[in-house]
Amino acid sequence: MDDNVENYINFLSDDCLICIFNKLESESDRNAFGLTCKNWFKVRNIARKSIIFHCSFNPKVYKEHANCLSKLLARSPYLNLVSLAGLTELPDAALNQLRISGASLQSLSFYCCSGITDDGLEVVSIGCPNLRFIRCWIQRLSSPTGLDGLDRVGYARSLRFLNLRMCRYLTDDSVTAIASGCPLIEEWSLAVCHGVRLPGWSAIGLLCNKLRILHVNRCRNICDQGLQALGDGCVCLQVLHIHGCGKITNNGLASFSIARPNVKQRADEVMCIGPSIEDLFRLQ
Repeated sequence: MDDNVENYINFLSDDCLICIFNKLESESDRNAFGLTCKNWFKVRNIARKSIIFHCSFNPKVYKEHANCLSKLLARSPYLNLVSLAGLTELPDAALNQLRISGASLQSLSFYCCSGITDDGLEVVSIGCPNLRFIRCWIQRLSSPTGLDGLDRVGYARSLRFLNLRMCRYLTDDSVTAIASGCPLIEEWSLAVCHGVRLPGWSAIGLLCNKLRILHVNRCRNICDQGLQALGDGCVCLQVLHIHGCGKITNNGLASFSIARPNVKQRADEVMCIGPSIEDLFRLQ
């Protein structure tokens, strides 16, 4: 390479390099960009908007991902999306690193992260005030009130999508706290959440005035009265995913349909909710 050209490249500002990096479409080109030199590697990390660990069902791979997580988060201060799905051995302490991207982080998934407790969720909530989408599966609750901390943290005001599918130990108190603290929530999955009973469903009906989509598939403890409470409230509800709810009778479903004819009742069970990754980056 001509020495003059090389000198010009060395004097390119970080802002200019970020603009160049953002024009690269393929992951291989982005990786090659970061391998050019130390400065370009730094710029590549600054420009990184997402970190996604894909489930591989291989414990060795999970362990390698967990070991490199802290370095990746430390090098990437402007992340919008982080998916830690499947990192089964990830402890609560590992989530402290998420505070580095706290102000920019909008979407977080730690689905099937069985080592994470509600203490870890509280760490995230304090450090990441602009979260809009959370997907989690918390099996280990360290306090009787479980996820009530969401009511006390600032980011709850921005939360719009919440996937708590299969959080079997979620309590009515937790649901009430979330419904109270998250006024903008639009889609909420409580599928297979057997701990939610009439007080929880009543709180959702009363407090979730922006809720458009609700998932209650295979919830053992939603009954006709709980369904009526949802129908009496949730004024913006458009879609209700409901099937396999043994305590709901045909009469209960018929009454709901009469009271809320514009709400679509769907029997399909959706594991992933909210916007696509591309749409998430466009959210304002």
